[in-house]
Amino acid sequence: MEKCSIGENAGKIWKSLNELENITIGELARKLNISVEHAAMAAGWLARENQITISWKNGMLFLSSKKGYVDFQFG
Repeated sequence: MEKCSIGENAGKIWKSLNELENITIGELARKLNISVEHAAMAAGWLARENQITISWKNGMLFLSSKKGYVDFQFG
């Protein structure tokens, strides 16, 4: 898969998450009509760029927008 395709999927995911806020990666992949693997690569890109958060809940991988997110750390 080319960087261009990953970037295009990342854009689709970012736009969707700004509307949905929190969704499993599988649900989002189905909504966008892309494979879970392609969604995961694009989500990884967005997470690395600090645009979204990825978390495990009840054995499921969730993606969420950073809209309203505050990155708080001690020290």
